[in-house]
Amino acid sequence: MLNILVRRSAVGLGACAVLAGTGAQAQTAAPPASTDPQVLIQAQQRRIDQLEARLRTMEARLAIAPAPAIAQPVAPVAPQVAAPVVPPVAARVPPVAVADIPERVARPPVVRIVQRLTDSEASPPPATGNGEKAGVVFVNGLPRVNSVDGHWWFRPRGRLFLDASTTTGAFAGRNITGTTLGSARLGMEGAVGNVSWALEGEFAENQVVWKSAFVNIRHHLLGLEADGSIGNRFNDRTMDGSVGLGTTPFTDFNTVAATILPRRGFWGVGLQERLYGPNWHASVQVTGEDPNNIGDGDDGLTVVSRMHWNPIKSKGLTVHLGGWGFHERLGGETGSLVRASAIAGGFNTLVRAQPGPVTGVDSDTGYGAELAVITGRFWTHNEWGRRTLHRAGGTDLSHDAFSLSAGWFVFGTTSPYDARRGTWARARIEDPVTTGGWGAVALRARYQEVDYRGLPLGGLGRSTTIGGTWYINKITRVLLDVTDWHIANPGDAPGSIDSGQTVNLGLQVQF
Repeated sequence: MLNILVRRSAVGLGACAVLAGTGAQAQTAAPPASTDPQVLIQAQQRRIDQLEARLRTMEARLAIAPAPAIAQPVAPVAPQVAAPVVPPVAARVPPVAVADIPERVARPPVVRIVQRLTDSEASPPPATGNGEKAGVVFVNGLPRVNSVDGHWWFRPRGRLFLDASTTTGAFAGRNITGTTLGSARLGMEGAVGNVSWALEGEFAENQVVWKSAFVNIRHHLLGLEADGSIGNRFNDRTMDGSVGLGTTPFTDFNTVAATILPRRGFWGVGLQERLYGPNWHASVQVTGEDPNNIGDGDDGLTVVSRMHWNPIKSKGLTVHLGGWGFHERLGGETGSLVRASAIAGGFNTLVRAQPGPVTGVDSDTGYGAELAVITGRFWTHNEWGRRTLHRAGGTDLSHDAFSLSAGWFVFGTTSPYDARRGTWARARIEDPVTTGGWGAVALRARYQEVDYRGLPLGGLGRSTTIGGTWYINKITRVLLDVTDWHIANPGDAPGSIDSGQTVNLGLQVQF
């Protein structure tokens, strides 16, 4: 037993010598008051525990702290021989600057805040090459769990949109005021290597539906980065309609994104491939209906393609050119083939341009163009689109829409643009309110029009919107839109021709 004690004393003494930066070796010392082996072992263990605690304290403070004199561990020898005292560490080792300490010591692993700049409809990033280690990090306010080898991660996600609206100056039946839960989503996402996935459900418009439900594989095609997805994924169609409402500049999609779209809408279960170049991207998607199809008839088949190009892409100026198109073969669908256009926000469903009834359509085709300029705190974004309804043995019918918009970030951030996908991105907030700052403020304006007059009993709608957005932090923003609108619906009497003003207020939290 005493043999073991002597060896442990030597080990403890060696640790002290390393900390002191000397090559001093263990020497003999006077025995303690007790010679009981059990007492000696307990005393030596307390010494070791104290040394370990002191080392942990020194690492946490990122500097070598002064250490008191440590009595030399002793072996049971003649009682008249005393052990010399080891000089204090601070007296023998000069202070060490933080800059001289290796990064692995100066920057110990702690919980970090990680910002995801893409919108909610983008594919989750892969697990490989993300630089994360084992533990928990935070993404948009929610924890993300990473594996030891960095090969997988998992996190919950969701969003909450609260809206209020009031309309005045219109036909008496359209002047309504109210509040609504614009969207409540809850889901999860994760990745294993280059394979990522997302699953998310939403409560909106008094019903629960599935939204994102897909698997994405990062790979290379023709020497370029590419994404391949299978499942229910948001369309890549129009600049405004390729991102979620939590990322678009206004409280609602513009008329091009909202009306020049397939009958199945923004979603569809199928395959999608995206290819990314240094200043461009291209995509193609082949889908059936969305997952909420009740399964009482054949699915339609829709092919959607989009590409964008940045002829100028620099820190101070970016020019965006884009084009897209789709063709849809209708299946056993029933009901309206063309959506009414909400030109004054989503709450007041009475302020809409009506398309009128359309029958005998077996397929439809849509296409459009995009032009945007982003420079510093200023941006302008403009779109046009047309959709043609093909009728077997009849005359084709068409409807059009366009939107002109611009904005300026007064302070707090610059115009958020995702050059990789050619869409809007989340804004980087320089000084969030939640850390004592003022957040960011943006002013914006939009003129848009939808023309259904090429359809039987189709109407016309136009609106001018001015508004502002206050970004509280990266995941929270408050939007205020004031819209002056005009509608003309031949088949909608009384009040078939009407004008008014609508104020929309929205609180959006997307995590």
